[in-house]
Amino acid sequence: MAETHVISALTSKRSELAGLAVFHNKEIDRIAEEVKALDATIKLFEPEYRISSIKPKRYQRKNQFFKHGEAHKLILDILRDAKTPISTLVIAEEAKRRKGLVIDDTALPAFKGSIGGVLARQRKQGLITEVGKDKGASVWAVA
Repeated sequence: MAETHVISALTSKRSELAGLAVFHNKEIDRIAEEVKALDATIKLFEPEYRISSIKPKRYQRKNQFFKHGEAHKLILDILRDAKTPISTLVIAEEAKRRKGLVIDDTALPAFKGSIGGVLARQRKQGLITEVGKDKGASVWAVA
């Protein structure tokens, strides 16, 4: 027979997630109604306007750790100051230290993901190069 504390924890988590789904579905319905109202208003002013030609804007979540462009500059500074190639993990630790951030275990993956995203964009722009791997982490240098 299953452990009662396990079942209790699982049902509690399921209840939490189901409530979150209901909340977000209501928010989606509310937003859809606002879009319909805007469509009707556009048609009121321009009956022949093709609503389908309006492309949705890409939603981009605001970075909670860096201001716009800050991580880009900080990472390049870290790589320049290092003099030798360094890994993604070292870059993340140094960025955290320079910003004076205290990041708990729940936010750490998002922080590392933010650093990884900037590194990928910088590589694509030709600013940095991946020169190898160290314990599974990419090692970077200024191009």
